Amino acid sequence: MIKKLVKNNDRDTTYYYRVNSTYELFYNPLDSNDPDISRAKEVLYDKLKSIIPERYEKFSSSLSMTQLRDSLNYLLTFNAFFRIQEGLPMSEYTKAEEVKKTAEKEIEEFFKSIDCEFKKVSIKTFNT
Repeated sequence: MIKKLVKNNDRDTTYYYRVNSTYELFYNPLDSNDPDISRAKEVLYDKLKSIIPERYEKFSSSLSMTQLRDSLNYLLTFNAFFRIQEGLPMSEYTKAEEVKKTAEKEIEEFFKSIDCEFKKVSIKTFNT
């Protein structure tokens, strides 16, 4: 999702990006008391905190867990919202897309390291 604000006769542009990645899990590893899972979780948190480059303005970055009523499985969702105020549009879009790919790679490595089965879920969004 990209929203473009044009200022000063089309010279200055600002791009906003929202990154979302969701996975379905069979249990909630974020609430585990297992020391190995706790260490892996801390490593994941540290990696996700540093995913958005310093030159971008980060508004939010979070992991959330939701339990499904029907199956009692869980949805783990990574959300990040940030702004880029400089650069060429396609170049910055590619860099923002890399943020999403890196987040997904780190999350999937976390699942594999704790032997947690997961399934990537596609979430449909509506933008205005």
